[in-house]
Amino acid sequence: MEAKYKVLRDNIHHNLWNGIFWAIGFNLVTPFIGVLAARLNATNSEYALLSSVPALLTILVTLPAALILGRFRKQKRIIAGLIVLCRFFYFLLIFVPLLPVSKVMALIVLVGLYNATNTIISVAYQSMMGEIIPLGYRNKVFAQRNMWTGVCGMIVALVAGWGIDRLTYPLGYQLAFSVGFIAAMVETWYFMKLKIPSEDIEPDAPHASGTIGEPASSLPKNNFKSRIGRFKLNVQLPFYLFCGSAVIYLFAWQAAWPIFTKIKVDTLQATNMMISIDAIAGAVGSLIAFRPWAFMADRKGNGFTVFGSALSLALSPFLWIYAPNMIWICFYDFLGGFSTAGLTQAIFNRLLEIVPEQGRQRAIAIYTTLSQVSAVFAPIAGMAMYSSVSYTACMSVLGIGRVIGAVCFLIILFPAVAGWFQQMHRQKGLPR
Repeated sequence: MEAKYKVLRDNIHHNLWNGIFWAIGFNLVTPFIGVLAARLNATNSEYALLSSVPALLTILVTLPAALILGRFRKQKRIIAGLIVLCRFFYFLLIFVPLLPVSKVMALIVLVGLYNATNTIISVAYQSMMGEIIPLGYRNKVFAQRNMWTGVCGMIVALVAGWGIDRLTYPLGYQLAFSVGFIAAMVETWYFMKLKIPSEDIEPDAPHASGTIGEPASSLPKNNFKSRIGRFKLNVQLPFYLFCGSAVIYLFAWQAAWPIFTKIKVDTLQATNMMISIDAIAGAVGSLIAFRPWAFMADRKGNGFTVFGSALSLALSPFLWIYAPNMIWICFYDFLGGFSTAGLTQAIFNRLLEIVPEQGRQRAIAIYTTLSQVSAVFAPIAGMAMYSSVSYTACMSVLGIGRVIGAVCFLIILFPAVAGWFQQMHRQKGLPR
């Protein structure tokens, strides 16, 4: 028993340091992508593509990648290799300003490849965390991890923004991206130190089907139905309702992203230092928020916490109607960071609750794919709305959309609603 708790303590420790070095690399790169795009003279359509193309690539690769990964019992080394590949795109970004043509499109492609690969890693990581961190520890462990990644990210973003503005273009960006890649190598090293119980125990029999926990004889190799069966999920109605609510909410959430970026870098002429301070404001909001949201999740449940955080984040577009300068934007992003911390943490834990261990990776991949469908069209729709109607009307519509999505998260928690959907599914012969 003592050995079991030692493994758990070590996993918590390595997971924490893995998150810290992830935050260092992430905050040396992603906060400055929008500013770099502005330096490269990105158009409104290209701002939208900067969000849509990564989502499209994510849709194309996430589910197939999850199905392929599911064929391997030992996935840790594969995921570590994907982390190295994913973070290598940090390094490739240093060449974008040097290209003779199509600099913005090169930036869009590299960001897309990074995000698509990172999503595969995220799906596998979430599935692994469901295995190595017991349910009773999750809220506390991930709140602690998120708190420290927030602190480190805040410091790194401030130093990086200050340094980029003081070095000549594009040297500042190239240096930040290079250091981000080095930090990612340390992140990978800590990931490899994690102990995955299912990978340390040899199976009783070979699994020719590639499905963990099922003997090869139970799934004939050449049976068409058995191949189709690999796509089936052992999930209940709450998972489908949760996915539907998430798609509604995420569409309204993601539609505003390119608009926010354009307002910051084009309308308000934010420098890299201003973007760093803005990132710090969001990080401070997240830092303050993790423990209160974890406490709320322990008291009220992750399902209700998803609703509460989603509803508070729905206020953001209404606040952005009045955006005279970056000081106000920093305040708005502080509040947004507070809400986003609760939303991402609660969604992660809620998924682990409603998805059974068997088939967890595929279910999370399907949720991720569905959520990315909206991310393809939402930024384009958001920028089209921004160009067609008044700014106030655009922000109001997006805010109302978020409120509707948040209410959906609440409604699906009511037993009467779940019962009604179950009855409809029985009549249609759909899975429960």
